[in-house]
Amino acid sequence: MARHLIKRGAIAGAVVIGLEAAYAVLRPTPVLEEFDPSASFGDPTLPQMRVVVLGDSSVTAPGVSGPEEVWVSLVSQRLAVDHHVILESVAVGGSCAHDLIQQQLAPAIEFDPDLIFVAVGANDVLRGVSRKRFERNLDHLVRDLASTGATIILSGVGDLGTIPRLQPPLRHLFSHRSAGFDRIHRKVAARHGAHVVEQRADRPEDWYSDRSLWAADLFHVSAAGHRRWADAVWATLERQLTGVNGPR
Repeated sequence: MARHLIKRGAIAGAVVIGLEAAYAVLRPTPVLEEFDPSASFGDPTLPQMRVVVLGDSSVTAPGVSGPEEVWVSLVSQRLAVDHHVILESVAVGGSCAHDLIQQQLAPAIEFDPDLIFVAVGANDVLRGVSRKRFERNLDHLVRDLASTGATIILSGVGDLGTIPRLQPPLRHLFSHRSAGFDRIHRKVAARHGAHVVEQRADRPEDWYSDRSLWAADLFHVSAAGHRRWADAVWATLERQLTGVNGPR
């Protein structure tokens, strides 16, 4: 009898989560424009720094007004105080780690970067990719990128349970899954000498309560959210700047 009740409870829980997932996906939302942040920043007479970013919609940034508001543009503006920064984005909205390997890895290496940003993991979490597969894909990606000799900064995975579109119990599920994927970023980074952004140190309660950090679709982040991301990335990058290549 107890086993039967447990089985029925598990089935009911799966149904509820499935319904919540369907609601989150199918709920009508505004269509938001995406952007390519590729640009040059700073005085061309300064030492050149070539920066490439691979990733998903956290880079193409539906929810901001223009590419200058994207976190990687804001970071490049800070770098431009001492460098002529050439930023190249190969990011594609909706990408998982295997998409970065197939579509973005080769052009990123060909760009011959000094600094590499990799923003990936959220879609793997949301689409049910296993942690084992994600670790295998991320390891492949970072291993190949490390062959360039560039400084590599990984995004980590923030608490996806803070996404306003999600409701319990789906919110709790994705909070748990995203924490595991964030740990994978750190494992892979340790193997290949990369560095991981401390997203989860940025007052997680704000991401739950402050709707100004989120775009109109209640899924992507707003310009204010990108400013928070830029601060978190800069805090990690600033410690590594002495290792980034100098004049080219």
